[in-house]
Amino acid sequence: MPKLALLVLLLLISCGQLYAQHTITGKIVDAETGEPLPAAHVIIKDTYKGTISNQDGEFNLIVREFPVTLIARFLGFESQEKIINENPGPVDFLLKPSIAEMGEIVVTGEDPAITIMREVIRRKQIWRADLNTYKAEAYTRQQLKNDTSIISISESISIAYWDKEKGSREILKSKRQTANIDEASNFAGVSYLPNFYDDNLDIAGFNVVGVTHPNALSYYDFSLEDIQALDGQVVYELSVRSKRKLQPLFEGTIFVLGEEYALLEVDLKPNSVVVFPPPVQDFNLSYQQQFSNFGGDYWLPVDVRIEGLVEVGIVGLRFPPIGFKQVAKLNDYEVNIDLPDTLFSSDNTMSVDSTTINSGDSLFVNEVGLIPLDNEEKEAYETLDSTATLEKAFRPTGFFTRFIDWEEGDDSGNSGNGSDDETRSSSSGNTEPSLLRKLTQNLSPLGHFNRVDAFYLGLKHQRRYVDNRVTSTVFGGYSTGYDDGTFSYGGKLEWKPLKHTRRFAVFAEYSAKTETRYNSDMFNPTMTTVSSLLGYEDYFDYYRNKGLEVGVSHLKRRVGEIRFSYSYEDHSGISYTTNYNLVGRDLVQRPNSYVNEGQLSAIELSLSNGNDKKALGAIGANDYLVSIEHSAGFMGSSWDYTRFKINLYRSFETFYQRRFFPNTLDMRFNAGTYIGDLPIQKNEVLDVAPGIFTPFGAFRAKRFIPYEGASYLALNAEHNFKSIPFEMLGWRNATQTGLSIIAFGGIGKTWVQQDQINEFNSRYGFSPNITKDWHMEAGLSLSNIFNLFRADVAYRIDDPGIYFGVSIARFF
Repeated sequence: MPKLALLVLLLLISCGQLYAQHTITGKIVDAETGEPLPAAHVIIKDTYKGTISNQDGEFNLIVREFPVTLIARFLGFESQEKIINENPGPVDFLLKPSIAEMGEIVVTGEDPAITIMREVIRRKQIWRADLNTYKAEAYTRQQLKNDTSIISISESISIAYWDKEKGSREILKSKRQTANIDEASNFAGVSYLPNFYDDNLDIAGFNVVGVTHPNALSYYDFSLEDIQALDGQVVYELSVRSKRKLQPLFEGTIFVLGEEYALLEVDLKPNSVVVFPPPVQDFNLSYQQQFSNFGGDYWLPVDVRIEGLVEVGIVGLRFPPIGFKQVAKLNDYEVNIDLPDTLFSSDNTMSVDSTTINSGDSLFVNEVGLIPLDNEEKEAYETLDSTATLEKAFRPTGFFTRFIDWEEGDDSGNSGNGSDDETRSSSSGNTEPSLLRKLTQNLSPLGHFNRVDAFYLGLKHQRRYVDNRVTSTVFGGYSTGYDDGTFSYGGKLEWKPLKHTRRFAVFAEYSAKTETRYNSDMFNPTMTTVSSLLGYEDYFDYYRNKGLEVGVSHLKRRVGEIRFSYSYEDHSGISYTTNYNLVGRDLVQRPNSYVNEGQLSAIELSLSNGNDKKALGAIGANDYLVSIEHSAGFMGSSWDYTRFKINLYRSFETFYQRRFFPNTLDMRFNAGTYIGDLPIQKNEVLDVAPGIFTPFGAFRAKRFIPYEGASYLALNAEHNFKSIPFEMLGWRNATQTGLSIIAFGGIGKTWVQQDQINEFNSRYGFSPNITKDWHMEAGLSLSNIFNLFRADVAYRIDDPGIYFGVSIARFF
């Protein structure tokens, strides 16, 4: 019985605590006009608890007990206090305009706003130095809109944490959203929202100097525009303009409380530098934020209100304007408390409280005073169902929409030809694939043209088995070249045997095929097919290679792939060449080079990381490859040598680093050498332009035949100034075009064994294609023409000449 009584007592206490909270509702309006005052601040006196009103001036606030004193504040009006003694009906505040009595303003040679902001910055540095941590309750609501209505609403209740050294974290307690989006698509939260008292703010990927940054006066022009009042105190209204026209900054209005020299409110938007290149056609953001010290020493965010509009499109495909609106409030601050280390054990700024996230609307109803929904938002919750998808709401228009395969259930009339039954059948995941699909599944075509293979056509089949741990690859093809045509074929098997990781693999491969005599890190025979078909010099020499390779690889996080392999190969020369081309040019192709015939038995160890270099300069790369290959007679090899090589790509941000796309310096360094008796088919090359195509990493002022060498050294670099040169000339909308100015240069040299030079001269009457001295070049590019291409103009310094080319635009 005593235990039962104790249990009942505990239940009564807990139930009493559960229901000992009350929701106060009301409205805040202008006493003279009756107009609602949106975003008015309502706080419980002498606490950090509060809320803000919605667009209609309405507010909700949860209190634990009565009596309670509420204070309603709005800039330009007298604050009003009300003592609430019991659970009342609506509590309305009628605020009267406030008139400030000012002292004298001393007129100096500078705008008074400069003096005001110096003091704001000075005082901020004092109180910010003592602010180490805080914790606050947060509520966030997001809207997506098109040009006619609200498309979706998502809400969240969370706990926000801030640490001066470690940054922000957020724990989501509950979510709610309209029926047309799922919880996974609800991204409402406050951890990524700006605090305009910070020195630097991340705005859409731009690093923007804040208006209270220690050096803000070097970045901004402040002007005193008006003087308002709050509770009889002076409030300065200051305009903010960008002083540096090429830096991402803010423009708008800020309000400073005169006696405290503290920010009360900001109404700012990014300047014209904060724009994006196509396909973004328009991008607008505006921010409003209020601050309060809640009667204490620290000025903390009360809310954040964001509105934005993005328009995306290209010629023939344009999306409706995407509107964005977000409001968040923070209250019930706990300042300078110890925060758990576990909050910062992960780099993720947002996490989920699994004990409350699935509690439905209970937290929204019982725990947190929300910002009330306005009428349009209430209607959206009532009318938006699962059929009102975002895809439908933001469906594009234009010529290219006819090529879009609309989803099942499309009621727009654009579903194409065929019956509904056919549409459902084709989109059903249970439909049995056709015989043709079964036969061609996992197959891909192979093909190229060069002066030795002539036309080569083949197929490759690749398939994964055993939970994707085993991969088999088989290929085969036929070359119309050689003397009477020949087949190439081969296969590879890769196995990842470890149960708990797929980072370790063993592999084996056999092939009999035409191999390029020198290795290019940038091009392959397929990529050089067009220039050969158009009757220009073939990029490669070739030989016949039949061989087996076995090895292991391990992918190590933050390091790259470590690979060790053994190869046994039979190398033989090919004497056949063809002069055929599609346009009937009378070019006589050079003879295919000899090779040192024999058997290669070698081991190779390599370390590599990254695949961005394969983009051929379209994006910045931070890749590398380092390898050592060793062949020896005791292993059954015809040659004794050790070969070393390095291929390094690096991208660095240089100027205007606060921009979303700062200026960048991209570099490629590649070098190699050897010791011993290196066969000619193991030479490497410094890549050059295989025709008019002039990508980054290859010399642009040299065409068709690369520089080969047993030893080699090269450095290619280019600096992307983005649209800055155009903006300096006064073209303010240059960023939106995407056009960029790039300066580039390169230097390199190769060395070939003397006996190879002698052999070439005796067989063909000319030497291998090597650098006579150091190859040197420099030039300029105009990139992102039609957002796809770049035009290159290169000047050859060591052998004067001008070369024009086209390549892929540098996007990042």
